[in-house]
Amino acid sequence: VVILLLALGVPALLRAMNPAAYLFDSLVNTGAALAKEQETLQKNLGLDLPVEKSATTLRLQLDQLPVSGPETQLLQGLALTLRTESDLKARQMQYTWSLGMGEMSLLSADAWIDDQQLALSSPELTDGAWYALPAQGFGAQVNRLAGYEAMDPAMNLDLFDAAQSAVQSGSVLQKETTDALWEATRALLDQVELERENGVTVNAQGQDRKLDRVTVSATRQALTDWLNACADALLADPYMASALEAGGQDLAEFRQALNDVFADLPDTVQLVFLVQDKRVVRLSLPDASGAEIQLELGMDGVLSDTLALRVLDAGGGEAMAFVMSGAHTAPAGHLTSSGRLTYYGQAPLTFMLDLDAAQTSNNLTAELQMTDSWGSTTALRAQGGWASDPGAQTLSIDLATLELSADGTALGLSGSLSVSPDAELAGPDTTPVLLSDMTDAQVGDLLMTLETNLQFVLYQALLGMTL
Repeated sequence: VVILLLALGVPALLRAMNPAAYLFDSLVNTGAALAKEQETLQKNLGLDLPVEKSATTLRLQLDQLPVSGPETQLLQGLALTLRTESDLKARQMQYTWSLGMGEMSLLSADAWIDDQQLALSSPELTDGAWYALPAQGFGAQVNRLAGYEAMDPAMNLDLFDAAQSAVQSGSVLQKETTDALWEATRALLDQVELERENGVTVNAQGQDRKLDRVTVSATRQALTDWLNACADALLADPYMASALEAGGQDLAEFRQALNDVFADLPDTVQLVFLVQDKRVVRLSLPDASGAEIQLELGMDGVLSDTLALRVLDAGGGEAMAFVMSGAHTAPAGHLTSSGRLTYYGQAPLTFMLDLDAAQTSNNLTAELQMTDSWGSTTALRAQGGWASDPGAQTLSIDLATLELSADGTALGLSGSLSVSPDAELAGPDTTPVLLSDMTDAQVGDLLMTLETNLQFVLYQALLGMTL
């Protein structure tokens, strides 16, 4: 029994006494807790729907204008509809856009994406013909259309690897990548100076709390080595490499951008972690002048209930802040959130959201409000209903009112969003013409056709309003 107690207890005791091991375990626990809370939120709101194969329809309609006149009768019926159908297993997606004004259809378009191409067709713009940009060399063909180097010519189109990774593992990053990031963090903690203080009284979220404080003193070189180790892990991840390529940034530029982050840091940087129940609830980065950047999480059992990012000046005053609080795991299906964004003495931008998924109608309200330096107030308000049925794999949101107002002048809209299982995707009804197979003269003719047809669409809209 004594041998067993020593074998099990002594290593655990030594680990608990090691500040580096204690902080590393707390960081891992924090990440796991936040992931668990996100999973709880999805379940409580009925958002845990299969996404491998689904159809999403979004509709937005203009209902009220702040001016009156004969033109407003048509504009009040202006509506935009976007339908997205996806089959991630088959690596296919299909989009349909339509824009109408009253009884008149102004513009519609279809898009088809797979591993070979991005194809587009529009009755109004392309006269119904399908044209496609190849997935390989996608950037070069976009540049042909734009007439200048708008994208990296070597960029290829790949929209499915990240989506499939997210579906399979809950993250766009592979497990090997996240393991390497944690290993780099562990290695950093072995190189820095750490001081742990237990039961320190700290004022947090308006209360005096007893928390563990771990102070980390790291050299700029140690942080730079850690950053480069993280970069190596990210650049080895297939999704990250393809995302950088899609953004037109090569690997050397990405690494240089990361290293520039720490280039102006002092020789030694101090970070202060506050830990509660082996979970990090606050991270502070003070500088030599007394100013401080502070990231704070919830301290009452649910980390995501409160999220605050603050920049404090040398006197401890709040120079800039983003703060949100509420029941963000939606206990009993009731999600509440409110917060503010302040920026160096300017009037705050405030927001609120109340969603009670346990109710069957009129269960969604939201508001976003801001005031500029001249005292002008702008607000966006929404009210409607939310319904989710995980058993039927459906979600629907109906916004009865969506109002944008500025100093009493309001623009009224309404909208809806629905998600449901989908049938087999149809795809293009004819074989698309690849842009890479077209001559420069043919590409020029296509651009001329697009411009001419677009001008006609605009003419129709203006003529309709005039009539």
